[in-house]
Formats: sequence, C-alpha cells, structure tokens
Amino acid sequence: MSFDLDLLVQWLPRLFRGLWVTLQLFAVIMIISTPLALLVALGRTSQNRRVRTAAAVYVNVVRALPILVVLFFTFYGLPALGYSVQPFTAAVCGMVFCTTAYLSDDLRAGLMAVPAGQYEAADALGISRARFVRRILLPQALPVMCGPFFTRAIVTVKATSIASIVAVSELTAQSMAALTETYRATEFLTFAAACYLICSLVLALLQAATQRLVAIR
Repeated sequence: MSFDLDLLVQWLPRLFRGLWVTLQLFAVIMIISTPLALLVALGRTSQNRRVRTAAAVYVNVVRALPILVVLFFTFYGLPALGYSVQPFTAAVCGMVFCTTAYLSDDLRAGLMAVPAGQYEAADALGISRARFVRRILLPQALPVMCGPFFTRAIVTVKATSIASIVAVSELTAQSMAALTETYRATEFLTFAAACYLICSLVLALLQAATQRLVAIR
C-alpha cells in the first residue's frame, strides 16, 4: 500500500489540533506535578517520621496502580461521586496524581546526592529548613536532578497518548479517528509517531542545554 500524502494533508488541520491538545496537556501536567513532586521528595527526606511515612505510602501506592486505572477513576469515578469534570480535566488530574509520585522519586535521588554533612552544618548554624532548602540543598541537587527530570518529561509527553482513552482529543485520538474513517493506518500513525519523536528530541536538546547551563553555574 502506497503512502498517500494528499490524504494526510487533508487531515492535517485536525491532526495539528490534536498535537496542540497534547502539548497543552503535557505542559499543564509538568507545571503542576513539578512543585508537588519536589514537596513529596522533600517529605521523603524529612526528619519528621510521619511526613516521611505519608510521602512513602503515597509514592508506593501510586507505583502499584496502572495509570489507565487512575484515569478511568478520574473520568468515571469522580462524576459518580458527584464531581463533574471535563475529559481534559479528568486526564490532568489522573496524570498529575501519577506523574507527581514518579517524578518525586527522580527528584529525591538528587536531594540524597547532597552530602549529609551539609544538613549537619545547617543544623549547627541554626539555618532554618526553608532557607537551607532554598539556598543550599536545591542549588547542589539541581545538576543531579536535571537528567531524571527531563527523562520523566519525555516519558510524560508520550504517556499523554493514554488520555485518548478518556475522550481527550489529543494527537493519538485524532490519528485513530482519521484511521477509523479512512481505513488508512500508515499515514496517520507515521505522522503521530513523528510528532512524538520530535517532541522527545526537543526535550532531549533542552536537557543537554540545561545541564550545560547548570554545570557552568
């Protein structure tokens, strides 16, 4: 079967709308998940036993759940509990819930890379926890965090395709709609794969640039 470029061109407006939704979904997930994941990571390294336990329970429970099940719960379960949500919002809630847990483990590795002597020195000098995190811990952990953070971002941009299961009209959903109407898989799946590949390559380039910047600082 030949590759029908004209057919692909006809569907490009819808496919690009799907790509735009994918990028929006990815951006919202990362913007919300990053600070939450950092808080969870700090909680897992906290001196407070209850905080450490709560953070660890959350991460381990999420790691045991399939993302698809979580999305089904936010899409079907929340309305059943009386909370009406749009498909995009349901996808964001479910994926933020999961991404935060996984990303927190990635960031925690950076926090644990800071020598224990730094914590002891801060305690000896009477530096508050908030100031220690802002001025000492994060600047030292940032170079170690960059790699895992961008790796998680690449995984997340590809994982947004799961949102098509809960009626979000993102790139995969639009590609499958085109396939269903035309019975042509090669053109549309190739386009979708190329878009995900480009997004991943852009994030990889951003990772390299960020790591160089952090190393210079």
